[in-house]
Amino acid sequence: MDRQVLKDEQGFTLIEVMVASLVLVTGMLAVLTCITQAQSATFSTQSRTTGLAIAREVTEVARSVPYDQLVTANLVPAVQARAALADDQAATPGWQIRSGNAMFTVSVGVCAVDDSRDGLGSHDAGQFCATGATGTSAAQCSALLQSSGLVGLPGAGVSASANAGLGDCGLDVDGDGQTDGLVSTSATSCSSNCDTSPADVKRVVVLVRWDRGMGSRYVLEGTTIANPGLSAAPAVTSVTTSATLPVISTDVTSLPLTGTVSAPAAVVSTYLDGTQIGSATPSGANWSFIWPLGTVSTGDQPGAGEVVDGSYLLGMRAADSHGQFGQTRSLTVILNRRAPYAPQGLLAGRNGTAVDLEWQPSPERDLISYRAYRSTGTGWTLVCEVTGVACEDPSPPATGTPSYTVVAVDKNPAGDAREGAQAPPVAVPASNTAPPPPTNLVATSSSGTTVLTWTAGAADPDPGDTVDHYVIYRDGTTYAYRYDRTADASATTWTDTHVDGATHTYYVTAVDTHLAESVALGPVTV
Repeated sequence: MDRQVLKDEQGFTLIEVMVASLVLVTGMLAVLTCITQAQSATFSTQSRTTGLAIAREVTEVARSVPYDQLVTANLVPAVQARAALADDQAATPGWQIRSGNAMFTVSVGVCAVDDSRDGLGSHDAGQFCATGATGTSAAQCSALLQSSGLVGLPGAGVSASANAGLGDCGLDVDGDGQTDGLVSTSATSCSSNCDTSPADVKRVVVLVRWDRGMGSRYVLEGTTIANPGLSAAPAVTSVTTSATLPVISTDVTSLPLTGTVSAPAAVVSTYLDGTQIGSATPSGANWSFIWPLGTVSTGDQPGAGEVVDGSYLLGMRAADSHGQFGQTRSLTVILNRRAPYAPQGLLAGRNGTAVDLEWQPSPERDLISYRAYRSTGTGWTLVCEVTGVACEDPSPPATGTPSYTVVAVDKNPAGDAREGAQAPPVAVPASNTAPPPPTNLVATSSSGTTVLTWTAGAADPDPGDTVDHYVIYRDGTTYAYRYDRTADASATTWTDTHVDGATHTYYVTAVDTHLAESVALGPVTV
């Protein structure tokens, strides 16, 4: 009897196989969902960290503006003068800063508050906070900022006159980078026992919003700056340097800073772009600090300890023995000691009838573009000039082995465009077989994001060549529609967090280590 059972070859029924397959597919979908959510959460966290850093840097610039000059009309230009905080889309309404794959929209405003403890004074129109000393609650701002009508500009769909507390929430209705509705448009008078200095503190409101990721996607930061003439805490009244600015000489390897304080201080801290880098040394009413710039390298890359060219914000803040600190003062320092270093990691390869080029970003902060050149042995010909780190030569010679190089471009001290050192040239053979395309492209949409998954294709036919990464196209398959790329060939899933509620068509290609690109897999529309 037992032997007969062991010899039974009936196997599983069709229903049992279907149930097992359903369980397996459900488990795979659950794993894929977890991976997708983890990727979205990581991107959202990175965006929030960047948004918070932008808000804090704007606040630090506000602290450096002299108190009597701290008004919105002065603050916005002061902040945008910082290279990292400049408006990346000057022709578009709003103040946008591109960082990574996200666009951050910024608005800032300032208003004065009259503290009733020392009496009230007359309030001029356009200076004092419309909501007085109390402001608008966090819950009210959260409801306003997350309302469905706020699309595009931070304050789109919102009327400044119809929304009390609009300014406290940082909204920019007209797209000029300045918070609207923060200050009162009417004046109030005082007839007796008036406070002659009613602007006791100033409230700075910074709103940073971004267009990708999960969650609220905004940072609203508010801070108050005390009138240095009323505060007992020591304030830094000026930060100066004996060096000639901008710094253009390679002989300058350090920058002396001198901070003057309004009252005796226990410590004066020095900040670089909002991050503390050390403490100054006292000398009477002045405090001194030496910022090491390092020696300018004559090689292809910066040397150890070298501060590369660009714009930097050096600030000082004084505190008394109780830890109370007064107003911060900052000094913008521009370094322009040499031409840009050569871009590293240049790759060039034939991709059909074109040649694709990619390279790593150069370290300098003051670059205005990159230029790629082609040579066939009779000099270099400019093929593209871009602000990113990739471009295409659409018309390379059909035969032969042209060479390509790329240079970074900044402005010399006279303001003229200046090319840096060339990247080591890369020869591009005429033959470069494209890899097979990926397969099984699937698109799913959930919670305002679109997730693409695919399967790796067959091995690259060129000896020694392998698939390096995948390129995602959105709404087209020409070079202009290249939307993103994966970090490497191991990634076979990608998430679009910037769908903006619209339907898009996607394609995916495989790209090998010599930049040959497969035919496009797709389309999928979602």
